Amino acid sequence: MRVGILATMLLVAVPLALPGCGKKGPQGPSAYDVSGVKLDVPKFQQAFETAGDDVKPVAAEAVSHIRYGQYAEALMSLDKLANNPALSEPQKKAVNDVIEQLKQVISKAGPSR
Repeated sequence: MRVGILATMLLVAVPLALPGCGKKGPQGPSAYDVSGVKLDVPKFQQAFETAGDDVKPVAAEAVSHIRYGQYAEALMSLDKLANNPALSEPQKKAVNDVIEQLKQVISKAGPSR
């Protein structure tokens, strides 16, 4: 009787335990792929999580334009953001990286979808 219970428990426990083995932790969101160009918007957003109230709306506006395929408008928002003296060095780098990536998208896909 005990052997039957043990065998049943093993038959239930092993299939439930195996899928969890070797799993990696949750990964952050990946970069957007637009016309073969990677736009690292998640990294950009992460750089502005702790930004001041005068900077956050402009960053959110740029991301919104990117999501809706309004690349020329996004570039204008990013340019306005890049000229803001309140940005930290990591934020400046994130803005400049996305500007360069966006220029590549515009050259391949045009100023909007």
